[in-house]
Amino acid sequence: MRAAGLALVSALALAACNQAGPGQSADSGGVFPDLTRAAYRAEATITHDAGAMPVVMIRDGQRQRVEMTTPAGATTMIMNSQTGEAYVITNAGGQTVAMRMDAGQFEDPAKEWSAEVSSTARRTGSCSVAGENGAEWTRDQDGTPHTVCVTNDGIILRAREGERTVWETTSVQRGPQSAEQFTLPAGVEVMDLGNLEQQMRQAMERAQGGQ
Repeated sequence: MRAAGLALVSALALAACNQAGPGQSADSGGVFPDLTRAAYRAEATITHDAGAMPVVMIRDGQRQRVEMTTPAGATTMIMNSQTGEAYVITNAGGQTVAMRMDAGQFEDPAKEWSAEVSSTARRTGSCSVAGENGAEWTRDQDGTPHTVCVTNDGIILRAREGERTVWETTSVQRGPQSAEQFTLPAGVEVMDLGNLEQQMRQAMERAQGGQ
């Protein structure tokens, strides 16, 4: 279960490293779109050293939901940047559980990256992905150009590290998202990451006792 949660966090970090945030470009190429205000559901593919992974990104303002299938199984993360709450929801021994991360353990990637990109990225052209139009923004990191294609309303369409595409959006559906998607399912046991191993043992003991 820990591996599933960490895989999801790593995938989010991978995508976040290529995201732009609000602010003025250092090369006066315009203003970065705000990534935290749009309401939409987007399907995409993350590509990393271990291969390709489909992902669903759902956002409604400050609330965000990410769904993906890791080697350990289906995993979901729900986040609320206003409250600082974040949960990784997965399956352990046939039981659905949620691992809680507080504001000190997780920050909205779009906000976390915005300060740096505002001073280093430059607008490098236009782009079109999945039937959507956007603008490309590029910044250099360790000698490698990192480029993101983003719509005017702040939806990431594609991200590249050098010549390698690490994020590719395949479909976008705009509009308000159901509030239920950003809340924990009823009856889900919540575990704190700081005491995860002990809570896992207790959950397993309870499950064994019910057999």
